[in-house]
Amino acid sequence: MAEKEIEFRKKREIGDIFSAGFAFIKQEYKPVSKLIAIYVLPFLVLYGFVQVHLQKNIISKIDLTNQETLLENIGPVYLNLIVFALFGLFVQSLLIATYYSYIEVYVKKGRGNFDFQEITQHLFHNGLLAIGTSLIVFIVVVFGLFLCIVPGIYFANTFSIAFIILIFEKNGIGNALLRSAFLVKYQWWNTFLINVVGFIIIWTAGTIISLPIMITGLSGTIFNPAEKQVEYPDWAWILIGFSTVITSVLWIIPYTFLAFQYFNLEEQIKPREPMKEI
Repeated sequence: MAEKEIEFRKKREIGDIFSAGFAFIKQEYKPVSKLIAIYVLPFLVLYGFVQVHLQKNIISKIDLTNQETLLENIGPVYLNLIVFALFGLFVQSLLIATYYSYIEVYVKKGRGNFDFQEITQHLFHNGLLAIGTSLIVFIVVVFGLFLCIVPGIYFANTFSIAFIILIFEKNGIGNALLRSAFLVKYQWWNTFLINVVGFIIIWTAGTIISLPIMITGLSGTIFNPAEKQVEYPDWAWILIGFSTVITSVLWIIPYTFLAFQYFNLEEQIKPREPMKEI
């Protein structure tokens, strides 16, 4: 039985957005996986190595039994975290640009009516736009988090569909941010729920994968309380890197939900005229 094309430009209730998102991923996972494997996976693997290096570096610098050493090393630890966050921002921007470029062509051309070349020719430009938007949103959200956390959550939710707007409307970063704020205000709490559900899915997957590492660290603390640091076996570091790669890729789930929410808001606010009979 042939699979039907999934319509993006459609009004949907929040439950329908979730079901349509999972249906789209299930239907298109083969071409999407191939696209990500070619253009994003090498950077994701590097990101996993950076995560392992960062955690080893932090663990080597932190000694909870020596408060003076802890305070002296807190600066380098924060520096490592900032570098890691910026690299993660770069990797996620590539993932966003690649995935939304696929959705863009899918919506405009129709399922099965395009090839990879039509997607890849837009990747470089879309990637630069996504990186620029990510940096701006990151700065605004971090600034908001410093203002008692709540403003940061508000900004993150308000600008969460800016990326899909950027790719589809192609009117610049400023317009994408303003359009995102304009559209999200009509269903702010629905959009917030979509983001929360997406985050819970990522967090749950990461927790399940990392459970053996958590058990190893906890048992090391309980049975060797005098040890300054917990020594993790090699398999644990490999699992940390693997978890980083998998959870990074799984962000396509909330990105899919947000793409459907963007078109839903578009249809709610500015319905298209029905097609005339020929």
